Amino acid sequence: MYILATVRDPRRGELAGLRWEYVDLDAKHLSIVETRALVAGTRVRDSTPKTLPSRRRVPLDDALVAVLRDHRERQLEDRLAAGVAWHDGGHVFINEIGQPMHPDHISDRFGKLCKPAVVPVIRLHDTRHTAATMLLTLGVHPRVVQEMLGHANVKITLDTYSHVTATMGDTAGAQISAAVLGG
Repeated sequence: MYILATVRDPRRGELAGLRWEYVDLDAKHLSIVETRALVAGTRVRDSTPKTLPSRRRVPLDDALVAVLRDHRERQLEDRLAAGVAWHDGGHVFINEIGQPMHPDHISDRFGKLCKPAVVPVIRLHDTRHTAATMLLTLGVHPRVVQEMLGHANVKITLDTYSHVTATMGDTAGAQISAAVLGG
């Protein structure tokens, strides 16, 4: 779940609402068409994404397909072990008896996993900022990044989700010098 969150940037409600019927591992994509949202701060309800751009097709590469295939296999083994206690809602990310994850649990667990991994503790949502910045640094067109994150417009992606890193200025300077001076 956190690998997908880090490299494809679905929101936590989109992770919680993702069902296997919207994941096509052979065609290498998944579709964001459902979310699990908090209502009144605690109650969870299934819904559709808030905006049309949030409903999107997310490409998967071979590495992510392999991760999801392994996850699906372990999930099917858990289903057999749980027997009649299993709740089959078809969700991709579930608890030990098949119930869909609570969005708060997804965020809380992410923070707890950061500590033993000896990485800075950040909010799960901050992975969206990190991914946007990394994608843009790698030269991915801003509109592609916008669509991957499900933003309504590219301004949100560029103004809110991308951040300038310490080496970007150096890299940009070297690139323009090479282009102009031929180095």
